[in-house]
Amino acid sequence: MPESTLRGTGWPMPLPRPAAVMPPTIVVLAVNEACARAARSALDAAELGADVARVEVGVAPPRHSPVLLVAESASELDPDELTAAVERDFILCDDVPEQLSLRVTVLRERCLRRHTRLAAAEQLRARSLELTGLVHGAPTLAKLGRVVTSELPRLFEGHAAAVAVFAPAADSAAAEGLADLGWSSQAGSDAGVLAAARDQLGERLRKAARSAAHRTIDLDQEHDAALVAALFGREARRAIAVPIVSDNASIGALLLADTDTPPRRTRFERELIGYLGMQVGRAADELRLQERERLAQKRLHETSAELQRLVDEMDDLGVVIRSIADSVNVGVLFYDIDNRPKLNNRMVEEFLTLTGFDAETGLSAHVYASDRRTRVKQDKNIISETLEGDQRGLIYWIGDPEGEQRAIVTEAHVITRPGGERLGSAVVTYDVTDLANAIEIREEYLATVSHELRTPLTSIVGYLDLIDDGFDVEGLGFGKEFRTIQRSTEQMLALIRDLLSTSTRELTLRIEPADLSALLAQSVSGFRPAVGASHQRLELRLPQTSVLAHIDSGRVKQIVDNLISNAVKYTPDGGTITVSLDREEDFVVLTVADTGRGISRTDQSRLFDRFFRARDVRDAAIQGVGIGLTIVKTIVDAHGGTIGVTSEPGHGSTFIVRLPLRAGTTPLPTLPMQP
Repeated sequence: MPESTLRGTGWPMPLPRPAAVMPPTIVVLAVNEACARAARSALDAAELGADVARVEVGVAPPRHSPVLLVAESASELDPDELTAAVERDFILCDDVPEQLSLRVTVLRERCLRRHTRLAAAEQLRARSLELTGLVHGAPTLAKLGRVVTSELPRLFEGHAAAVAVFAPAADSAAAEGLADLGWSSQAGSDAGVLAAARDQLGERLRKAARSAAHRTIDLDQEHDAALVAALFGREARRAIAVPIVSDNASIGALLLADTDTPPRRTRFERELIGYLGMQVGRAADELRLQERERLAQKRLHETSAELQRLVDEMDDLGVVIRSIADSVNVGVLFYDIDNRPKLNNRMVEEFLTLTGFDAETGLSAHVYASDRRTRVKQDKNIISETLEGDQRGLIYWIGDPEGEQRAIVTEAHVITRPGGERLGSAVVTYDVTDLANAIEIREEYLATVSHELRTPLTSIVGYLDLIDDGFDVEGLGFGKEFRTIQRSTEQMLALIRDLLSTSTRELTLRIEPADLSALLAQSVSGFRPAVGASHQRLELRLPQTSVLAHIDSGRVKQIVDNLISNAVKYTPDGGTITVSLDREEDFVVLTVADTGRGISRTDQSRLFDRFFRARDVRDAAIQGVGIGLTIVKTIVDAHGGTIGVTSEPGHGSTFIVRLPLRAGTTPLPTLPMQP
C-alpha cells in the first residue's frame, strides 16, 4: 500500500453515500368490500394518493410490504398475520374515517425510519470491510497502527482512536515482533503517563478476558476520568476497548474515544469495532509471519553447507524408509502431487504379479469385483479412482479365478508437510482375503440356519393355529400358556424372517401408488396397545391432505414399524414418541422422534451396520439382534432415498427418512417381503 494512502485524509476510493430511502407504499388490506370503500373514502379525503397507500380486498398479505389490516371487529383479525412481519398494524372499520390517514402516515414514517437505520447499518458494515482491507494491506506494523488510528474515528465519527501493545516483546512470547506497533494515538501525551495508562488498561482487559473471550470494556468519565484523560485528552468523555489477539493470547487493545456529542455506541457498532480489533490482531500475525519468513530465507542462504548435510541424511533416511516399507505386509505406493508413481514396496509388486499387470500397456488382466467373477473393465484404473476418492474402501479380487485369488482394499492418504503443503498421496492396499472369506462363510451359514429353522417353526405355527381353531384352550385351563407359546413362536419366526431379509440380495421392489398418510396411521394404530401399556404417548402429525407416492407400501411400512418399535423399546415409561409426515418438493419426509435414552456420536457412525448394538443397550439387556435398522437402511436405499439420525445421550433421538415421490422400479437390490 502506498505511503500516501496511509497518510491521506480519506479512503483510497471514497465510498458512495447511502442512497436516499424512498417512503414505502402502505397496503391497506380490507376484510370485505365495505371496509375497502370506507378506506378509499378516507384516503381520498386525506388526499393520500396511490404512492402513499393502496387498498386491496381479501388477498393474502404481502410478506415484504407494510400492511394496515382493516376489519369489522377484532375477532376477524388473525394474530399470526399481525405478527408475521414487523411492519404490521390494524384498524377497525368504524374508526376508519377518523383514524385511517393518521395510521397510514405513522406506519409509513415508522417503516421509513427503520429502512433508513438498516441502510445506514449496511453502509457502516461495508465501510468497516473497506477498513479491514486497509488493515491487511499495511506493509509494516507501524503503518498498521497509523491507518487504524486515522480511519477508525472517521468511520465511527469518534473523537480519537489508539492501538496499544501491553507488554514489550522481551516480556511476552505472544507480542514477539510487535514492539513496532507500540502505542499509536491521535491524542498524544507524556510517554510516562501513556505507559502507566497502558498497563492499567492491559490489566482491565486481561481480567475481562477470563470471563468472556474478546469482551469489550467501557471507560467513562465518571469512573475512569484519569485513565480516559491520560489516553485521549480532556475532551474525551468515554471510550470502549477491545482486545487485540495474537496466537490466541491478548497482547494489546484497540480503543475508540467519544466526546459528549455522539450517543452511546449501539450493540451493532460495538460488534463491528470488536471485529476490527480481531482483524488488527490477524494482520499483525500476518506481518509477523512475513518477517519470520524473511528471516528464514536469510538463514537459508547462510546455511547452505548445513542444508547439504541434511540432504545427505535424507538419502540415508530414504534407504531406511524403503527397508521398513518392504518389511510390512501392506502394499504401499507413493504418488507425487501430479499423481506420478514414485515409490512402491515389495507387497505391491506381489499384487501386480497376481493381477497379470502389463508394464507396457499399464493394464491388468485379472481384477474382479466382489463376486470374484465379474471382471473390472481394463480401462478402469482403481488406483487413480482411489486417489480421486471415488472408490475408497471397495473390495476387489485379484488373481486368476482358476488359481489363487486375493481380496484387497485400497485407501488414499494425503501426505503434507508440517505447514500444510501437499507432498503427494500414499495409496495403501490391504490384503483382506481372510476377512472376506469369513464374511462369506458367515453369510452362507446365516442363510442356511435361518432356512432350516424356518421350516419346523412354520409347522409349529400351523399346528398351533389348528389347535386354537379346534379346541377351547381357555376352557381347558391352559389358555395363558398356549398364548405364550404362540407369541414366542411368532417372535422366533419374525426374527428368522429378518435374518433371511439381511442375507438375500435377489428380490426387487413392487412399486405402486400408495397413500402415505393412511400407511402411517395404520402403523401407529398397531402400536397403540404397546404404548399404552408402557404409559407412553404416541403422537401422529399428518398434513391436512393425503400424500400419494409411488413406493413399495409393504416395504415402507416395514421402515415405519421398525423405527416406531425402536422408539418404544428405548423410551422410558412416560416418554413421548412423535411420528410425522411432510412433503418437500419431490420428496416425502418421514420423521420418528422420541424422548428416550439417545445415542452417542461414536455409536451413530455404526448404527446401520448389521448386528451392531450399542454397549449401553447390551448392558441394559434390551432385547434385539441389531438388524432392524439395517433392514430400514436397505429399503430406503432401494427407493433411492436417504436416512439420517440426530441424537444426544439422555435427550432422545430423531430418525429422518427422505423418499422420492416416484421411486424407480428397482434402483438397488433390496429385501424380500417374505423369506
